[in-house]
Amino acid sequence: MGMRNGAVRGLLLVRGGTVVTAQASLRVDVLCGGVGEILTTGPDLEVPMGCTVVDAGGLLVLPGGVDPHTAIGADESGFERTVEALAGGTTTILDTMHPHGGTLGAAWRAWWHAAERSHVDVGLHMALPDAGARVLRDMEVLVERRGVNAFHLSMADGLSDRAILQLAGHAAGCGALCRIEAQNAQAVAYLREELAQAGITGAESCLLAAPPAVEAEATHRAIMLAGLQGAPVHIGPVSTTGAITCLSAARLDGQRVAAHVLAPHLVVDEAVYDVGGDAPSGSCITDPCMTLPPFRDGTHRRALWGALAAGTIGMVASGFRPPGQPGNGPAGGLAGRMRAVWQHGVQAGLLSAGEFVAVTAQAAACAFNIYPRKGAIMPGADADLVLWDPDALETCPHGPDTPYGGITLGGRAVHVIRGGVTVWKDNRLYGDGRGVHVPCPAFRSGLSADMRQAARLSVRQDGM
Repeated sequence: MGMRNGAVRGLLLVRGGTVVTAQASLRVDVLCGGVGEILTTGPDLEVPMGCTVVDAGGLLVLPGGVDPHTAIGADESGFERTVEALAGGTTTILDTMHPHGGTLGAAWRAWWHAAERSHVDVGLHMALPDAGARVLRDMEVLVERRGVNAFHLSMADGLSDRAILQLAGHAAGCGALCRIEAQNAQAVAYLREELAQAGITGAESCLLAAPPAVEAEATHRAIMLAGLQGAPVHIGPVSTTGAITCLSAARLDGQRVAAHVLAPHLVVDEAVYDVGGDAPSGSCITDPCMTLPPFRDGTHRRALWGALAAGTIGMVASGFRPPGQPGNGPAGGLAGRMRAVWQHGVQAGLLSAGEFVAVTAQAAACAFNIYPRKGAIMPGADADLVLWDPDALETCPHGPDTPYGGITLGGRAVHVIRGGVTVWKDNRLYGDGRGVHVPCPAFRSGLSADMRQAARLSVRQDGM
């Protein structure tokens, strides 16, 4: 898997559409070429000799979507499914690899081999099993040599507070950040045992074993632990009003806190767990561990939309996890991530088109230090473009590979360009080109000793 193919591409001009970024919407053309970058933008560009022209009349031209949280790992068949991401307008994913009891170096090599099958560009977040000396050394190698600038810490899998303190501090010293899955593992495990003893072992046990207070407590604790180390932190997935309150308070105290929500949590109702009740036919969750956190009621969903609009939660992920792979995300949803946000956010009047681009592309690129290579339409950025039909509308059919069964999805990726080359058009894959590795540079220059000390002080004084 290459970094960025060195071969010079043919020129491609996207003309006649409305370019939408997080900053503005403009009627300009986009010329792509070189080794897969945007060469220039502007109104009514001249067509160079030998240039392919793509007519975007009546369509929006968006930067390719950036999905900040998948968990495909070393699953080659899972990476083959990233064609679904292209179909939904996503051209870059940031994947999570779990070491499976081996070293981080071995995990990296296994992931790299599997990711060669990806149809989208891909970067890596490495999950950390503990804070042992070998793990700490391997973290440094991944940051310095492998383009990894974020590490996944799972409180849901029982990682201790002591380990989180040590790993968050070490990551910050390396110029990386930690993405913490904030759930109280002991409380969830205890509640599941109680439910099992009461004979409640079906899908509804997922909801009852992880009540909102469990996530709120863990979110507060994760932010506090990172703050004690003066370390930036990314929380997610977030699903409750309590977690949102914790994020807002931390930002007001000056902490460097980011967060993401899974797209299904924005639109899927807790009624899916009601196997014998009022849930629509075919929509019930049969796997009680399909997703953690569980889907919530309308009060929490409305708060999530509000947090997206306010910027408290910066980005929307799919959380896609192939069956059998570690993680707590849904088994599908790569194609529906952007469409769900468009229909229930933009078309519902909760988000502007520019905010849509921010939460589905630019914010993730900025958070993980790959902007403006990704998430932007400007000279020098990767030529990842999505020609988007804003008026498309359909009801997603029920099925085992989608969390959106029976839900209306809006917008449609009519034509997808990755690296200056058409890869999706007419509802099918074009060519057999594969994505490339996207190294995520370290944040070292932004993590000064003064900033870290200020974060420490803000946390310690807040509790006085």
